[in-house]
Amino acid sequence: MDFIFHEKQEGFLCAQHCLNNLLQGEYFSPVELASIAHQLDEEERMRMAEGGVTSEEYLAFLQQPSENMDDTGFFSIQVISNALKFWELISDTCLANFLARLQQQAYSVFVIKGDLPDCEADQLLQIISVEEMDTPKLNGKKLLKEKEHRVYKTFLEK
Repeated sequence: MDFIFHEKQEGFLCAQHCLNNLLQGEYFSPVELASIAHQLDEEERMRMAEGGVTSEEYLAFLQQPSENMDDTGFFSIQVISNALKFWELISDTCLANFLARLQQQAYSVFVIKGDLPDCEADQLLQIISVEEMDTPKLNGKKLLKEKEHRVYKTFLEK
């Protein structure tokens, strides 16, 4: 069981532990999830302000606590959804560059050849081209580095 990551839950941080267990690594902390929640709160505030900053609805909205997080460790499904937007498909060129960089850094890269069962994702990729997105400001280099490490570890596990 050395290869299965399990983060024991502390407090009521269900979303954090669920995400980290799903992704098999320590990718999210309460601080990072709170940052996503604050970004969502700000977006909601800006949308509400479009109706007028002196409107009763806007003033009532400002008095309410965040629906994206609270002090108990609760995070909304929107926070979880936004946290998962970091991962994306990468183009063949980007993958080739990433693998070449791993080899230059003396990592071993193993390729598994064979016929894998066809799946819906493969069919979709034949229709839609992969477009790379910008790295989110929130997680920055730390998460990207952990993502690259996880990709490498996955190669070794296979």
